[in-house]
Parts: sequence; C-alpha cells; structure tokens
Amino acid sequence: MKKTSLYIAALLGLLTLESCDDFLETDPASGFTEEYVLSSEDEIMSLLTGIYSYMTTDNLYGRNLAYGFNTNTDVEMTSYTSSTPSAEGSDVGCFEARSTWTSLESTWNALYSAINYCNDFIESLPSSSLFSWEVGEDGPTEVQHMYGEAVTLRALLYLDLIRTWGDVVYTTTPTVAQTDYRVATTDRNVILDSLINQLSSVEHLMNYAEDLDYGVERASKEFCQALIGQMCMYRGGYHLRDDGTSSSAVGKMVRADDYLDYYEKAVEWFGKVISEGKHNLDQSFEDMWYYECNWQVLNDGDVLFEVPMLKSYTSRYAYNIGVTITSGDHDYGSARNYCTFCGTYIFSFDKRDLRRDNTVVPYSYDEDLNQAINIGIASYGAGKWSKLKMESPLGSTSGSNTGVNSVRMRYADVLLMYAEALNELNDGPTTEAKEALKTVRQRAFAAADQAEMVEQYVEALTSKDDFFEAIMNERKWEFGGEGIRKYDLARWNKYGEVIYDLYYQLTNWALVANGQYVAGIDSVPSRIYYKSVDDEAHAGRTVLDFVGIDQYGDGVSRPSGYSTQDYAVGWRVLDNETGEYVITDAILYSFRGFIEGGSESGVSSSDPLRYLLPYPSQVITDHQGLIEQLYGNY
Repeated sequence: MKKTSLYIAALLGLLTLESCDDFLETDPASGFTEEYVLSSEDEIMSLLTGIYSYMTTDNLYGRNLAYGFNTNTDVEMTSYTSSTPSAEGSDVGCFEARSTWTSLESTWNALYSAINYCNDFIESLPSSSLFSWEVGEDGPTEVQHMYGEAVTLRALLYLDLIRTWGDVVYTTTPTVAQTDYRVATTDRNVILDSLINQLSSVEHLMNYAEDLDYGVERASKEFCQALIGQMCMYRGGYHLRDDGTSSSAVGKMVRADDYLDYYEKAVEWFGKVISEGKHNLDQSFEDMWYYECNWQVLNDGDVLFEVPMLKSYTSRYAYNIGVTITSGDHDYGSARNYCTFCGTYIFSFDKRDLRRDNTVVPYSYDEDLNQAINIGIASYGAGKWSKLKMESPLGSTSGSNTGVNSVRMRYADVLLMYAEALNELNDGPTTEAKEALKTVRQRAFAAADQAEMVEQYVEALTSKDDFFEAIMNERKWEFGGEGIRKYDLARWNKYGEVIYDLYYQLTNWALVANGQYVAGIDSVPSRIYYKSVDDEAHAGRTVLDFVGIDQYGDGVSRPSGYSTQDYAVGWRVLDNETGEYVITDAILYSFRGFIEGGSESGVSSSDPLRYLLPYPSQVITDHQGLIEQLYGNY
C-alpha cells in the first residue's frame, strides 16, 4: 500500500508550522476548536493525521529516535578517539552525554508537542456525536478506532521518553499555560502502569491492520496489544535508579518486587497477538526490507506498526541508516550511513544465517556503484536499508529525506518477548517458548539447515539460563540497526556486563592478532582479503569477494589477486612517543563514561552503566528546582 493524499496534505501543512521552544510554555499546537474537530469523520481523520506528522520529524522518528540517540552496544556502535566529550553531541554513543546538547532539548520538546496534540485529540473526541463508548455488532467504528489510535500513539511517545530519560513529566491533559512549569517528574513505573491501563481499556475499540485504510502505517488493534506486552516487559525489567549517595553517582540497577506480575500480563497480551493470527513471518527477511525500501507494506506480515514517512520531506532511512553511496552519474543520489556496527558483530552470526548479509554489510558504493571495502572497529553499512534497492530511484541529486518508513514493532519482536517472558515465569523454556523461538529462526536459515540450526539448536536449550542467553543472541541477530539493543540490555540489567566484556573482547582480539596469547581465544580475524569481481546482476559494475569473514585464523592467507585490509591486527598501533605498541584509541575511548583506557582496573562488569541521557539544561532551568539531574549527568 502506498502513501495517501490525506497524509501528504496533512504533513505539508505541518511543515509550515514554526517549532515550539518547550511544550510547557506554548499554547496547544493543534489549533483544536470544538466546531472543527467534531464536525465529520474526515475532519477527525485529518486531525489524527497531524499526530503522525509530528512523529515524522528529524527530532523524532525521522532521525533522533531512529539512530541519533544510539548508545554503543555489541551491535550498533560508533568509535571515538578522544577522552573529552564533544560540545555539540556528536559522541552520544559514549556514556557521558551533556545536558547542553541541542539535540536533547529539541527531541524532548518534539515529544511533548506530539503528546500535547494527542491530549487535545483524546480530550475532544468523546464529546462528538459521532463517538460512542459502546461497540456495535459490526465491531468498532472508524471514529472509535481513531480514539484508541491516539491513546496508543501517546503511549508509544511516552515509552520513548521513559527509555531515553527515565522518570519524566507526565500529563494527559492539554497544556495551555506557563504555570504548567510547576510540575515535577513522575516515577516511570507509575507512568507505565497508567499507560498499560489506558491501552487495556481502549484495545476493544480498535480494528486490525487488515481492516484499516493505510494498514500497518496506522496504530492497529494488534499493535496496541503488542505495545501493552512490551510495556509490561519494561515495567517488569530493570531500570537505572538514583541510589541517593551523591549527585555524581551513576546509581543502581533495580527491578520492582512485583515484576513477575508484569511478565504474566506480557504473556497474556503477546498471546493475543499470536493466537489471533493476523501476522506471520512467511515473507523472507530479504524481501521484507526490500519492500520497506520501496515504500510498500504488508498488513499481515512481520511489521505490526511503522511510522509513515514522506518522500523528499522526512526519514533518514536508506540515507543515514543504510549503505553509504557516493554521488555520481547514476539515479540513486548520495547516502552517508551513520548507523555503524561493532567490529565483532558480523562474526557473532553463524555464517549460514541469512540475516547476516542483509543486516551488516562490509562495503559501501563508489560513484560508479562499485563496491568498496568498509570494515573496522565500528564500521559496516546497515544492509536492511539501501537506495540501491529502490525500483524507482529518487534521482541523482536526492539527499537525506527518503520517505522510507520507521518500523517500530515487528511480529518477530512479539515472538521473542513472548518466549522470554514464558522462560522467566516457568523457570525454564516451555513448549510454547521454544516454538516461538523456532518460528523466528526458521526464516533465518535455508531448508537444508533447518534440522540443525532450528530444531536441534532450540531443543538443546533446556535450562532457564541457556534459553535466556539464546534469546539475548537471537534479538542481537534479528534487530541489528533497528536501535533496540540498548533498551534490551538495560531492561535485562546486562548493559554494563556486555560493554565490559566487549571492551576486553576488542582488546584481546588486538593482542591475539599481534601474536600474544590470551586464554580461551584460539584465533581472530587478523586481516580481511578482498577482490573486485563482476556483478552478475548489474552489468558494468563490480562487487567484492571476501576471504576472512566466513573463515579466518591458521591456514587462511591472502589468495592470489586479493588485496589485504588489516582487521584486528590493526587494533594495536605504535605509540610514536613511547615507541611501544598500544591498543588503538578507537577502543580505549569508545565506551567513555563507563570504561576506558587507563581506568579499566576500577570498573567491574556488575557496575551500573549510565544509559539514560541527561535532562536538557533548559528543562532544569524552566522547572525551577522541581526537576534535578541524576545518575552523575551534567
């Protein structure tokens, strides 16, 4: 299904509006009047579309919430070579963000502007003669669905506020006056409880994506159900909390005593999505992302909800999230990928996993669309999105605004969280949990590999810990580039442990590659070999053939005709001042704020990690002491 004229008209109208400095000091941006909002179903729909329009901006799902706030993980990673935080926020991947960064304030304001629009809509619609709380025999009306839709979108916006900042200001009524600054933050668990209850109360008012105009480009019944389950997983998960010791303390990771109650609720709501059978993973992994890059969606496939974008106006997918392309004499225009991957990530996949080469790609494209090598400590392209997949290219001068949708929930996500919750509740994997995991892996492997890599692999997972580790890994391989890993690691209380282990894994790979012995590591990819060969699918172009990714170590050397690219061997470099070989700065300083060169001995894998961003400095000022900076943030 393609974008509609209604959405285009609403978005073009939004783009003419001036931005707000802060949601708490402005009149509602929606311009609601009772006469207008209640007059017809078409006008109600037009106003609802305004919420989506807010969500498309660079400050929200067009950029910042898509990749701009990615903190470093064992999946998405950006390397840094300085021990000093940047002044403008270019090194948000580290764990010592600064409250003065303008990107934080602009995203905070944009989220609350969108929430305020939702509040207006939700408060006004029940007064309409077109609205009823009673669902008829034919199911929910379009107007009833739109009410539930707005409640669902508001919940999504609040969830992303919580995942970014922790405790936040919580309001469900339209903001109209500067006196609203006299508001403190609300505990995130209180907010999540409120949102779970709200969504549970409107789910029956909503229709399935297959019954909606625009399908999964709108919040549907199944997305509402899945979002309830996801919120329950966060409510039952770990959170970074102030430990009350000092303003400079990072805090502690804790979970509520009643966390199992929320895992039970999650199983209930994920179970609804699964049992109602509206979605499947029948489409291949490659085809799903091919369709996304061609502005097409399936209403019964993997995607449950994606924020609808607009060509030439919004979305950085396939431009800043994708594969780098040099502009030239071709119709695809340029692309500059900023969503890069950790150097060990590609090697974590089984080489038969069909997701690997569709997720993490070791190349970019030059001006003639020939592949050029692109590997490193934090490099690679995000293969799910590429302008080269577009059947109707955007043109030689096209730039950042591709209009490719922002996928926010997939059926694979539902299946894996469902399996995770069942494993936690039952102190080990149930039959249902194993089947959910198998369903995700079945798409990841060719038919010839199914017996070993799906059936045998899953059935061998008999303990709670083994199954949980498998879920951790599966989510790592399934969602690369989608900005999910940081949130998963936090709610599992695994973030500090994973970053600690990753720091030493990168360090040890450098040592082993340079001839030193490290216990437990036999071989590493010291060098990668590559050669340009004819692209059989595109005459006149070349692609790269690699040696050293599928196989490496003793017995693997440079084949005749292949070029050499240093890999782990280049992660240890000569210090010109001391004359000694040391670990490269791109490893030493990429995890600043948690662990870095020179301070490793003072860090433990069980230490809390500062993954929550600081409140914008203007927010601290405006709220006049009611909001204070936590977790040692500045």
